[in-house]
Amino acid sequence: MRGECGGSWIQKFQTWLNVFFICALFMAVGPALMILNKKILDDVHFPYPLLVSSMGLVFSALVTHSLKAVGMLTLQYESTVDKKFWLGKCLPVGVCHAATLAFGNAQYVYTGMAVIQFLKSFTPIVTAIVTYTLLSRKETWQAALALVVLCIGTSMAASGDSSISTLGLLLAVGSSVTEAIRLVMTDYLLSGVKMQVLESVYWLSPAGGICLFLTGCVVEGPALMGGADLSKIAANPLTFFLAASLGLMVQLLTTSVIKATSAVALKVLSQIRNTIPVVYGVVVYGEVITAFSATGYCISVVAFAGYTRIKMGASS
Repeated sequence: MRGECGGSWIQKFQTWLNVFFICALFMAVGPALMILNKKILDDVHFPYPLLVSSMGLVFSALVTHSLKAVGMLTLQYESTVDKKFWLGKCLPVGVCHAATLAFGNAQYVYTGMAVIQFLKSFTPIVTAIVTYTLLSRKETWQAALALVVLCIGTSMAASGDSSISTLGLLLAVGSSVTEAIRLVMTDYLLSGVKMQVLESVYWLSPAGGICLFLTGCVVEGPALMGGADLSKIAANPLTFFLAASLGLMVQLLTTSVIKATSAVALKVLSQIRNTIPVVYGVVVYGEVITAFSATGYCISVVAFAGYTRIKMGASS
């Protein structure tokens, strides 16, 4: 009996240690990628946000398909994901993911890192609106109230910074809208298909990678080929390779966190994680955060915590 209890305790400890390790990596890798992309765009002077955004998705597609080619990745749903399934379900999710990354990276050219994280607090509101529009799922009055407070806090955080440009604000809105649509479409279109982490990346990353890379080639390609910026990739190979690798890790860890905990836990961790680039922007780039902005952001975090608690209560 004592041996069984000891074994059970050890198993639980190993499970908790695994969850902690996954969540800790998730908290570190996401901000690291944001900071590195900012460095590529500003410090390396490689102003091509679409092509920079495509690196993670293209690298993810190459890695997972290579693993499949050498027999190191077995696809459980290979017979399910036919041409019709991929075009009707995987491609729309991938396109929205590509748009989210493109809008998100483009913000770094026009907006400071701290403000970008402030504006991301607005995403749950957009997600609720998209969910109601596409799936007719209504929020309770308590959840709606929390979203209103969240909206007020986000508006305070954004309006307190004079460096926000109109284009930067539009890009933030575009990023929130496409991210919300991606989350809703993933929930609706891929419901019932419980893929493993690598397999989901195998099917979804090519859609987003192709869209982003081709769009980047059309929009940014002529300027890249016409100037001397292409040589900057050769001059900074480790920086670009690390950005692509972190892009792969973000996708793998996002799915891993959901599997190890829950989608709600992912939202909470993401909200906490957003504070890391805020601090980095202030310390490294000297970005100024007014007391009004900081107060608004704190209100947003509290409102988001309340919204998450309400949703957890509703689902239990």
